[in-house]
Amino acid sequence: MPHDADDRRALFQRVVDDIVDQIRTGKLAPGDVLPTARRMADTYGVASMTAQRALRELQHRGLTYAVVGKGTFVHPQAPERIGTDADGRPIAATTQTPAISDNPALNRRLALYLLKRERISGKIVDAFMNKDTAAAWQATEELATLQQTHTDLADDLAAYEANLGRAAGTTSSAPAADRPAVKRRRNPKA
Repeated sequence: MPHDADDRRALFQRVVDDIVDQIRTGKLAPGDVLPTARRMADTYGVASMTAQRALRELQHRGLTYAVVGKGTFVHPQAPERIGTDADGRPIAATTQTPAISDNPALNRRLALYLLKRERISGKIVDAFMNKDTAAAWQATEELATLQQTHTDLADDLAAYEANLGRAAGTTSSAPAADRPAVKRRRNPKA
């Protein structure tokens, strides 16, 4: 694959974008195996390390998953994660709207948290599928730590919702004292 001199993207990003395009158009379907890093390097005319970086990036984005000794596969939810359905058609724009459109900073924090949580949840599922109890336990601890470190996000979301309700002229049905308290776990590692 010849490299376009005018293309400013990093080589690994070009490989990632091409594979994302193949998923989007349906050339690569959920469950399909990707070529090895060596074969990918030959196909795209890049170094093996560049191909490995592209594979890591795809996995980091949740578009692929690796099974030791088997290869790298397109994730079952990859089309949804890149905004297309299983047939390669764009998903309706209504599912792509931000959760908090008038507070971009909070929206970004929420999105990053949800992405991290989904990545960790994927680790847990993969560990259970591979019957790797140690990895499942480690990923579960990672999820608990993530939740513990983002308690401020939950508080900010609650404040946002409360402010939204006040702005709309509505009040909560239960006074704050009557609402159940949010239980906070003490971080045993701290």
